Amino acid sequence: MITSTEKTQYFSKEKITVAGSPEKPETYIYQLGEDGIMFRHAEIDSGLGGEPIEILQSTDFHLNCLNARDCIEQRPCIKSTREFRLAFRDGSTVPNTVRTMDITKFFDQTVITGDTIDYLTWGTLDLMDELVWNACPDVIVTMGGHDITRVMQGKVADETTLESRYDILKKFWRHDVNYFSKVLGDKVRIVCLNNGENKYLPGQAEMLEADIKDARERGIIVIIFQHEYLCTRNPAEEYVEPIRINDGSGSRDFLHGFLGNEEYCKNPDTAAVYDVITQNADVVKGVFCGHKHSDFYTEIIASYTDKDGNKVDTVIPQYVLTGNMYDKGHALIITIK
Repeated sequence: MITSTEKTQYFSKEKITVAGSPEKPETYIYQLGEDGIMFRHAEIDSGLGGEPIEILQSTDFHLNCLNARDCIEQRPCIKSTREFRLAFRDGSTVPNTVRTMDITKFFDQTVITGDTIDYLTWGTLDLMDELVWNACPDVIVTMGGHDITRVMQGKVADETTLESRYDILKKFWRHDVNYFSKVLGDKVRIVCLNNGENKYLPGQAEMLEADIKDARERGIIVIIFQHEYLCTRNPAEEYVEPIRINDGSGSRDFLHGFLGNEEYCKNPDTAAVYDVITQNADVVKGVFCGHKHSDFYTEIIASYTDKDGNKVDTVIPQYVLTGNMYDKGHALIITIK
């Protein structure tokens, strides 16, 4: 059993400022000791008081290796990906994975927001089983685009279908791969969505709507975890500078970009989920994701209908966390007050 003393000792190391300052917590990043993980913090007030709940988010582990079964199968697309995919190979991301998973014991819940594996092989599934599921049996892991593909910079097409790859993942994952939700401490419902295909999927909007209705009746809040970020439709966010860059460079267009913009909302399932999230901001209090391999903080334009039937305009905070495979690891601590 983990004691509060162990947690206090772990977090007693020097906090070395990496970006921002503690006075503006949304954009503050620190490294815990010279060889430690880089942390961000988010605090959300449920309005319920009592003992706070702490959730650990990490993302983009990009576990990458082959095992004996892969070598025996000699699948052409994997051989090609192995040849051309030079990043993160041969277990190079294992130390950061171990370092981050080792602190999951200090938190009420851990969520990994996609791209846990770099490309789908039996070796990466074995590695994920050992380092992720066995290290934290109740961890929740959302889908990313890497998790469902075998061709990553390879030159040979995958002869299998997307459905067959999902069948493998569904047998291996320890919860539903497309939608999973859970109430923590009678204070918050966490909802984890698969949007790793650059879209939302059939049925997700209805399940999310039901969970939000249930949360409203219970008087608790909802926070969303997913791999890919939302278009904020926020006029102030056409050019959002990264808090810290690990991959790519320069600003990102959150006003027009990605899930929730006009182009993506041509998909009716994507439009439906986006509307459910952004029209229930009295209950939905945060969106947490990864994917971009750099750190951002944005605010999604949202609304809700009050008890008198009036529309109230507000925003939902969105935290985009960089990939755990960089530096000595990355994590975000979400405190639900």
